[in-house]
Amino acid sequence: METKDKIKVLFDLDGNGYITGWQQEFFDGYEWKTPFDTTNAVDVAPADLETIVMGATKLVDGQLVLDAVKQAEIEAEANKVTPTTEQQLIATLSLRLAQLEAK
Repeated sequence: METKDKIKVLFDLDGNGYITGWQQEFFDGYEWKTPFDTTNAVDVAPADLETIVMGATKLVDGQLVLDAVKQAEIEAEANKVTPTTEQQLIATLSLRLAQLEAK
C-alpha cells in the first residue's frame, strides 16, 4: 500500500472547536483521492490522526492539541455506572421491603 507523509484531512468541529469527526484523503490502489471539498482541509500526518480523542482534541496553529481536562471529563462520563431499569426496580422494591419490615 502506498503511503504519504501528510494527507488531506477535513475536520468536523463542535461549537467549542473540538474535533468530533473527520474525512481523510485515501489511496484507492491507483491514486490518492479526496472525496470532499478540500477548501478547509489541512495536511496531517496519518500517525497524528491516531492520537485524536474525539471531543477533547483541537487543531491549533496546524497542530493537534489534546485537552487533558476535557479528556478526563469524557472518560468519567463514559465510565459512569448507570443502573439498568431492572436494577433500579429491584433497589426500589428492596427499600420498600426494608421500610415495611422496620415498622
